[in-house]
Amino acid sequence: MTSPTTRIIIKISLITAGVILLFEAANLLLLYKYFKFDYYLSAVAVVFLVAGYVISRNNYSRKVPDTDSDPFMELTAKEQQILQLIIEGKSNKEIAAMNFVEVSTIKTHINNIYAKLGLKNRKEAINTYKNRFGDTYQANIHPFST
Repeated sequence: MTSPTTRIIIKISLITAGVILLFEAANLLLLYKYFKFDYYLSAVAVVFLVAGYVISRNNYSRKVPDTDSDPFMELTAKEQQILQLIIEGKSNKEIAAMNFVEVSTIKTHINNIYAKLGLKNRKEAINTYKNRFGDTYQANIHPFST
């Protein structure tokens, strides 16, 4: 099995090789006498534009979100830990000190949490968490560990 990135690189490489072969064939047939160099550059740009569109469309169409999955379970372990600390009322500075990282790192984790859960701020995060897990945050029970 190859990774999606490897597949994309292989596709782009094959397309590039095909375009180079086409232009070499055109040179062999002496077509360059009839066209300006600008037309060749335009053709190359159009070919790569179409190839990029096709490749990106194929890759994004495969990624169908699973509507049955729980978005809280898609969080990484570190994101779950940080969300738990947010629920406990800790500030970014306190969370950073507890994890021995910069505040900017915590902000990045929090933004990732918001994106994965479709939230905008801490208040929404706390309310969504309470609606999903009830008041388990008060009893210091971590619902992610089960």
